[in-house]
Amino acid sequence: MTTPKLPRRRFLQGVGATLALPFLESVMPWSKAMAHEFGEVAPGEFGPAPQRLLYVYLPNGVHPPSWFPASTNQAKPTKAGIHRALPATLSPSLQPLEPWRDSLSLLTGLTCNTARANGDGPGDHARAGAAFLTGVQPLKDNGAVSLGPSADQLAAQSIGGHTRLRSLQLGCEAAGKAGQCDSGYACAYSDNISWQDATTPTSKDVHPQRLFDRLFRGDAVDAVGRATRLRRRNSVLDVVREDAKTLSKQLNQNDADKLDEYFQGVRELERRLEFTAESVDLSVPDERRPQGIPSGFREHSRLLMDMLVLSFQTDITRIATFMFGNEGSNRRYLEMDIRGGHHGITHHKGDENMISEVCKINFLHMEELAYLLNRLTAVREGEHSLLENTAIVCGSAIHDGNRHDHHALPMLLAGGQNLGLGQGMLHEYPVETPLGNLHLELLHRLGVSATKLGDATGRLPGLGA
Repeated sequence: MTTPKLPRRRFLQGVGATLALPFLESVMPWSKAMAHEFGEVAPGEFGPAPQRLLYVYLPNGVHPPSWFPASTNQAKPTKAGIHRALPATLSPSLQPLEPWRDSLSLLTGLTCNTARANGDGPGDHARAGAAFLTGVQPLKDNGAVSLGPSADQLAAQSIGGHTRLRSLQLGCEAAGKAGQCDSGYACAYSDNISWQDATTPTSKDVHPQRLFDRLFRGDAVDAVGRATRLRRRNSVLDVVREDAKTLSKQLNQNDADKLDEYFQGVRELERRLEFTAESVDLSVPDERRPQGIPSGFREHSRLLMDMLVLSFQTDITRIATFMFGNEGSNRRYLEMDIRGGHHGITHHKGDENMISEVCKINFLHMEELAYLLNRLTAVREGEHSLLENTAIVCGSAIHDGNRHDHHALPMLLAGGQNLGLGQGMLHEYPVETPLGNLHLELLHRLGVSATKLGDATGRLPGLGA
């Protein structure tokens, strides 16, 4: 038997930098049996490309008539649901996703009961963010916190040990405000969907430069080192150049091309970050370092998404969440000439101009999701795409932002065909089907043995190929 020419490796090394590698056939053992025989991986570690899970959160719900197909819920579904092909044309808000209809399914009827008041009075936005991935009724006690672990963190606890980062939390609005933000509820509920346990939200990255440092330059980056690199405009690829040259000589042509494409992507990302960065003044304390966050929503979102794709591609993490905005966000989308805050205009009371603006924001969010799906589709892992190896849930725990209701939630499921998901479908479930059932189903498909999550009653049927 001929041994593999290259060891199984995941990183390029340099002084002060470590760059993870994408999936390369040349550096992978030829089979599980050979890998175990030659001791290059631990039993059970090597196999097909990794399976991943991503949750994308939409703040403030949607405008249902523009989101859901007109044919939805014409018949009352049984507990198992009604499963049929997507309509020939997607609804207006979902039009940006039309090119990916074969990798996309729409779910209706799911309910987040623990986002309802259930005797606790106002505070629907805080409850929606808190309950989306936990299924737990959040404590309402003058800013105090009591919740439960979220679905993504159950996955991270089970499979996160295979990667450098157990999970990654991203968002276009910062978290971390103390005190109350919504009728007596803690701000942490509105600002986070990922929770390690009952009292600890998982830290969310919103700053593209700091995220890049964390992913590709190591977690600890001091102010002087940052300033030196910015002045010299050093690329992380310059630092690992010698190791990259050694590796490149041993790759087949297909992998050499793939590595070159990956390097081009990293360099382009660095270039965009340079334009976003403000100049560094070493006399300014590090805690006052300029934020460097793009003012436009689209550029901010895409910088974060590009790094999310790279973190999946290089197996830095397999579990992630992405919040387009905090729940109850009142962001003004000035680049779209929308002057009113998002939350404010969702309370349109039938005003046509405000409804039109809500629909524009829903459409924009779906354009950004389409951008992400396109990026994931472009990355190949053997015979499959990164999208096929990633199950993506996109939705909200609010149905209609004008009414603050929590049934018939707007939920999309994309990718994940290699987790056994069938796509191109409209799945209609009875109203009051717990949203947590979807989370349990996806956890099961990842090999996570969770049997309980908040108010979930079991796995969601009908999602298989």
